[in-house]
Amino acid sequence: MLDSDYFLRAADSMSSEPIVGLLLICIGYTIKTIYLNFDEFMETYYYNPSTLAIVIGFFIFIVALFGCIGALKESTFLVNSYAFFLTIIFILQLSVSIAAYAMRSNIENSVHSNMLQAMKYYDVSYNAFTWNSTQYNLQCCGIYSYGEWSLYSNRSGFALTSIVKDKHTTLYVPTTCCMNEQCSYDSLFKDGCLNRLVYVVSQCALLLGVGALCVAFIQVLGIVFASMLAKSIRKVKTQRLVEREERRRNFYDQVVKNQEAKPKTPMLYTPKDSEA
Repeated sequence: MLDSDYFLRAADSMSSEPIVGLLLICIGYTIKTIYLNFDEFMETYYYNPSTLAIVIGFFIFIVALFGCIGALKESTFLVNSYAFFLTIIFILQLSVSIAAYAMRSNIENSVHSNMLQAMKYYDVSYNAFTWNSTQYNLQCCGIYSYGEWSLYSNRSGFALTSIVKDKHTTLYVPTTCCMNEQCSYDSLFKDGCLNRLVYVVSQCALLLGVGALCVAFIQVLGIVFASMLAKSIRKVKTQRLVEREERRRNFYDQVVKNQEAKPKTPMLYTPKDSEA
C-alpha cells in the first residue's frame, strides 16, 4: 500500500480540482454575462480573460481524471502527467490574472468612445437596447449627464420623451432615464453612466484577476502533492520488487536446503558374474 499521509493529502488535492474548475467556470461565466449587458460599449478583447477562465475550468475537469486514475492504478506516468498539466494550467491562470489587471488601465477611454458612437446611432435597435439596459440597471442617464440626449432631439428615429425642467428649459431623454415610466425632472437620473460603467467593468476585471490568482496558488498545492504521490508510488513499487526478489531467493534457498538435508538411501553392491 502507498504511504497513507502522502496518499490522503494527494487524494484531497485531486478531489478538490473539479470544485476549483467549477469555481473558475462560474467566475468567468458570471463576468461574461455582466459584460454582455453592455456589449455595444465593450471592446472584444474584454471578453478574452473571462472566456479563457471558462476554458481553463473545463480543462481542469479533464486533467483531474489523470490524477484520479493515476492514484487508483498507481501509475507514475499518469500522476506525473497530471502534475505537468497542472503546471500548464498554473501558467494560463497567471496569464488570465495579468490580462485582467492590464485591461483595467484603458477602460474609460474605450468605453467612452463606444458609448458616444452608440448614442449617435441610438435609432439602431441593438444600440437602443444597450443604452436602455445600461441606464435602467445602473440608474444613470447619458455619458456624463442627462443633458447630452437633448442634442439629438431633432432626430426622428430617436424614441425620446420631453421633460419640462423649468419655464425656459425642456429636456429630451429616453424613458429609461427615469425611475418610472412617468418621466419628470424629479424622477430623472442625474448622474452619467460612464463612471458607473467603468467602475463595474473595473471591479469585474479585478474579481477575475484575484479569482484566477487564488486558483493558481491552489494549483501549486496540487502540483506539490502530485509530485509527492508519484515519489511515493515509485518507492512502493521498488519496495515490492525487492520483497518479491527476497521471497524468490528465500524459496530457492529453502529448496536447496531441503535437498541437502534429505537422507541418502544406501545402495547394495551386487558383484558381477565375472567377479564371482
